[in-house]
Amino acid sequence: MTIEFEPTLKQDQVFELFEDDHTTEILFGGGVGSAKSYLIAAITTINCLKHPGIRVGLARNELTTLKKTTVTTFIELFSDWGLKQDDHFRYNSTGGIITFKNGSEIIFSELRYLPSDPTYTRLGGLLLTFAVIDEAGECDAKAKEIYQTRCGRWKNDEYGVKPVLIMTCNPSRNFLYNDFYLASRDKSISNHRAFVNATVYDNPYISKDYIENLKNTLSHTEVQRLLLGNWEHEGDANALLSLEDITMMYDLTLDDESRDKTKYLSADIAFTSDNCVVILWEGYYILQIFNIEKGDNVEERIKEIAVENGVAINKICYDSDGVGKYLMQYLKNAKPIINNAKPFKGENYKNLKTQLYFKLTKLITEGKIKILDKSYKKEIEEELISIKHKPKETTEGKIEMNSKAEVKRMIGRSPDYSDAMAYRMIFDYVQARYVFI
Repeated sequence: MTIEFEPTLKQDQVFELFEDDHTTEILFGGGVGSAKSYLIAAITTINCLKHPGIRVGLARNELTTLKKTTVTTFIELFSDWGLKQDDHFRYNSTGGIITFKNGSEIIFSELRYLPSDPTYTRLGGLLLTFAVIDEAGECDAKAKEIYQTRCGRWKNDEYGVKPVLIMTCNPSRNFLYNDFYLASRDKSISNHRAFVNATVYDNPYISKDYIENLKNTLSHTEVQRLLLGNWEHEGDANALLSLEDITMMYDLTLDDESRDKTKYLSADIAFTSDNCVVILWEGYYILQIFNIEKGDNVEERIKEIAVENGVAINKICYDSDGVGKYLMQYLKNAKPIINNAKPFKGENYKNLKTQLYFKLTKLITEGKIKILDKSYKKEIEEELISIKHKPKETTEGKIEMNSKAEVKRMIGRSPDYSDAMAYRMIFDYVQARYVFI
């Protein structure tokens, strides 16, 4: 069978990356109309026809959406290439599988987060050659990670096929933003990853009428994201901070010498993550960020930092949930923070942590928070841009923000740096006499 297929220049980059000797994660996308789904249908089908008996994973956040949209593109491509149902392939919509005449298979998977299966054990039995995720921006980082572990487990050595994961997306503020877009922009992307940014203007097969219709029907925010592929445009009405707000914290040209010089330490104690984050403050200025590694004596290290920098013990705060409780006996005059405690002054927040975060974001937008230590700039940006308040219609009258668990699923790790920053705000509500260690 002869297949005539001329990929776009951006699609051709993905085919080249698929065949190189080191790339195992490829992200393609940046806007609608860039032929994202057609690309994954093409590269998947070509390899299935080329290598008898391989097994390719095809996933999306929700299986119903996968069947209604992504699979429709596959059927369109089969028609374009002269592949006929029953003659060249069979499609089992109930079982979620496409089987080719040579025994190769495309196996559907749903990556939606389920509280009953937080570790995605349902994916454990998959044995895949390689896999694709359509609209990966809809998925949690953990889902992507687990799904990727299923690649490289079926006939890879026999055919010399790498365990590649190909993903498509529109601009989104989750793990894709940090791992691919931001890393690519800053030229720090890992050697095994590649980002191919493509928009509708990179697709010569799209009609001009389609583009004009997008311009006329999309909002300004949607035009920036979906048409122009602008990853840095702020379009989430629920986000507490914009990228500009966060960047402003590193602009020290407006340094005020008359500012408060009181020293503080705020700490996010390791619980689900490996390290403990401690931040040294001078007023609202972050002087230094410490990452206390797992296995170190946390309470002694906090005391050392306090003594070395002249921080009164009453100006130390830490989250006392979980393992943080044990610090109470070592830092008796420090301020323990119970995240789910009632907010101060009767303010209408769901809990104390929400109140502290809203105070932090208010000061950031006012340009009062400044960061001198740039060691963890990417991590802080990624965490703060992911903090959102919940729409009023989904709450019970209290002001709420997305939970730590939700942020962790979004960015693939715990928001320890932003938590430590938020805890510092406790001293805007609580005054204490000075007691030095």
